[in-house]
Amino acid sequence: MTCHLLRGQSDTLSRNFVGVSYFSEGGFYPGFTLNAERSILANKNFEILAAARLGAYFHYRNHTGVFFMIQSGQRVRIYKHLYFEHYLGLGYLQSFLSGGDAYYVDATGKIHKTSPAGNPHLMPSVSFGLSYATTISQRPVRFFGRPIIFWLIPFNQTALVQYGLEIGTLVNLRK
Repeated sequence: MTCHLLRGQSDTLSRNFVGVSYFSEGGFYPGFTLNAERSILANKNFEILAAARLGAYFHYRNHTGVFFMIQSGQRVRIYKHLYFEHYLGLGYLQSFLSGGDAYYVDATGKIHKTSPAGNPHLMPSVSFGLSYATTISQRPVRFFGRPIIFWLIPFNQTALVQYGLEIGTLVNLRK
């Protein structure tokens, strides 16, 4: 009687990453994001990704924004450890006005005081950028920079297009 042992192909690509990044709304107003990213499908040159971001930014003397976003994206190897990546996302942003009381005029002409709970916005987004993959202490690490375009819907009965910049790092928790 002969016994054969078969082993499945091992997955050498790191799948789950978490990280933190500097997030700047408009390029001038500081903030941060906490990031989680998972490779759905991957080989050495291409990845399909799912990501989640929780963040905030502080627009001085205007408003503070707190948001949660889910994204899907792709990462393509350009050269050795350098990658191009892009994401499409959908999020929720709650903005809180800074300063004194704010008021608005409704369609009938009545003046109302705004709620201190802030204003809710739908936050679709598109981002693209570069990342660099390396290993630090036997842990896969990614450094990235991504410009982002996002919309605040509704904004004054229409949509407002904003832009930002995200610079950060992602680390695989497993070696």
